[in-house]
Amino acid sequence: MKIVGMSACVPKNTVETTAAYANFKQFDVDRIIGNTGVKRKREAEEGVTANDLCIAAAEPLLEELGWERDSVDALVLVTTLPDYIMPASAHVAQKALGLSSRCLVFDMTLGCSGFTHGMIVLDGLLASGVVKRALLLCGEMTSDRFRPRLHKATHRTDLANALLFGDAGTATALTAEGDQVRSVVFGADGENYEHIIVPGGLGRTFWSPELFERVADEEGDERRPLDLLLRGPQILTFTMKRVPPMLKELLEKAGWSQDDVDVFALHQANHFMLKFLARKMKVDKDKVPFSIENFGNTSSASIPLTMLTERAEQMAQPTKWCMMGFGVGLSWSGLMMETDSIVALPLREI
Repeated sequence: MKIVGMSACVPKNTVETTAAYANFKQFDVDRIIGNTGVKRKREAEEGVTANDLCIAAAEPLLEELGWERDSVDALVLVTTLPDYIMPASAHVAQKALGLSSRCLVFDMTLGCSGFTHGMIVLDGLLASGVVKRALLLCGEMTSDRFRPRLHKATHRTDLANALLFGDAGTATALTAEGDQVRSVVFGADGENYEHIIVPGGLGRTFWSPELFERVADEEGDERRPLDLLLRGPQILTFTMKRVPPMLKELLEKAGWSQDDVDVFALHQANHFMLKFLARKMKVDKDKVPFSIENFGNTSSASIPLTMLTERAEQMAQPTKWCMMGFGVGLSWSGLMMETDSIVALPLREI
């Protein structure tokens, strides 16, 4: 598998996280901003979906690469919030991008590790020879969905999510004409799936008026069943337990040392966690780029968005990458890749 191009699209609407001062105590807001590192982020307009952002990223990438639409053999879309319960959003993207009917098209419902999981799946398809060219779309639009827009956040339990998460979509073009993958590691801990969860809205608790009503949980905090529940201490423990061994295994399988890696492209969970993780893994901090300051946690889009906005110059030259995603599921996955030159489009805004 070879990466030939990447692009990203974010909403034009930039929100400064200090806007939360209007509804919350400055001390509480500053504490969360200090931990997450999010100074500003993008929030999409009403009616825009994650799929729309991904399509807007993919369209100019196909044009720039000069790919004929019927030459794309597979389209995989990664998001936790598709356009519809059915059909898969990837089919909507297939139509919008004008791809052939002979294209393999499907969604993956995953967040934090979605980009690396998607890369691993497509690496297998490309290596099999069944697929020659593929598009991996990763995006999230959670404004007024799993969390309120920042100016609408008034409940204490909404503040952290309203500050942390941003909207974005990315597109990655892959071909079978090359072997850039040096190692792959993945895993899952379904025993603790409830540590990051939106409990209401689908099969277990289907749509009803009650999903929009706030009820007290076991800790006395009032939430809607539609709200994202993220148990921070448990997630930090999970990350510190799983990610350092994943890096060690990736390096061993690739036959690399840490010094060989040029960029550690990590899921942008939050700034505190990433800095703590880098110290624990003894990784050179200059090799760990951050995009979370300007875009927030963009879920499956965060790794490619970080590569494009923070390391575009290295995408244009031979580079050894360590890409690692970890979080919802609970899940983790990573790849070591050695690229030559990746077409990196300027950030698009809609």
